[in-house]
Amino acid sequence: MSMADAVYTQLREQIILVQRFPGDILNEACLAEEFQVSKTPVREALQLLSRTGWIVTLPRKGYVVRPVELRDVRDNFTIRRLLEPSLAGDAACNITAGQFSGLEEAVARQATAGEDFPAALNAARIFHIRIAEVSKNSRIQTIIADLLDEIRRLHYLLPDVEGHITSAAELRAHNAIISAVRLGDGGLARQLMAEHLNEVAHVLVNSFAGI
Repeated sequence: MSMADAVYTQLREQIILVQRFPGDILNEACLAEEFQVSKTPVREALQLLSRTGWIVTLPRKGYVVRPVELRDVRDNFTIRRLLEPSLAGDAACNITAGQFSGLEEAVARQATAGEDFPAALNAARIFHIRIAEVSKNSRIQTIIADLLDEIRRLHYLLPDVEGHITSAAELRAHNAIISAVRLGDGGLARQLMAEHLNEVAHVLVNSFAGI
């Protein structure tokens, strides 16, 4: 991994975990000192973060961590509703035994995470990523992973929704999808994933709108 990639990865994770708040200014010189690198890899990392939408460029000021708007949340779930139900349906028909075990493992970790919110949230993210991986379409996998990271950031911005990730409704939805995949019922898996995304979108949109 290059220095620029390392800085990019660290900054991106800090933004997701809200260690860098929406609206924070990112200064090349300060970041270079913080990461103990030259300005060049920092500049390259910031340019990549800008291209991927995590920060925005401010003329004559540098870069700022992109704020999240209600429209962003709605757009995120609009795209996920277009992709993930079909991915779940395909998984029901094409999943291997090893991949299925991975789904079960992710939900088990989510259910047993208890008060470890980051662990539960990561397990839920892995569940959705592993369904996407069954497609063997790397571009779709990248899109889904990016959308899930945006939602992961939203959970850190909205601490009042932390309990949702280990709620009975969340775990029941994931387990129901697993059951449909186990049965090889693509139609049911698609339906259950669509219902699950609708429910999560409702929780997050309502919470965000209430800020």
